[in-house]
Amino acid sequence: MAKEYKIRINGGIDFVIVFPEVIGALISKIRGNENEELVVGIDEVMTERMTAYLLRILNTNRFTNSQFRFRQILENPITKDGLYQVLEEQLQSMDIDDGKCFDKVELIEMLTGDSGLEIECTTPFLWACKDTAAVFLYTFPDGEKKKILIEY
Repeated sequence: MAKEYKIRINGGIDFVIVFPEVIGALISKIRGNENEELVVGIDEVMTERMTAYLLRILNTNRFTNSQFRFRQILENPITKDGLYQVLEEQLQSMDIDDGKCFDKVELIEMLTGDSGLEIECTTPFLWACKDTAAVFLYTFPDGEKKKILIEY
């Protein structure tokens, strides 16, 4: 029987932008990498369509609902840079079962000029990602659970 891992974002009161699709794409990148350190372009894990959707949702609701405020983002409206800062912060607080997923998540500018993430996985998360039979279950802030699909 496949091992089941529980993934969640400890985002406090803010709206969680790290959808299961983002996590699935990230796990796929980690699985194909040699070791625990990697650099991944944000557009490789978060589609342009998802980015545009999130920016619309955040900016439309920012001043009417406290979970969309993101007080650490001073710009108004929130741009991709602000969205990517939130992505970085939320990935830093991503847990697997009872431990952290990452020792390091840092927003960087890649040589291409695109935004990326420099990531260092914890050993337990790396092993889980490398387990091709593993099942990952994402828990939303409201308690709803969804199986994460991983593309190869």
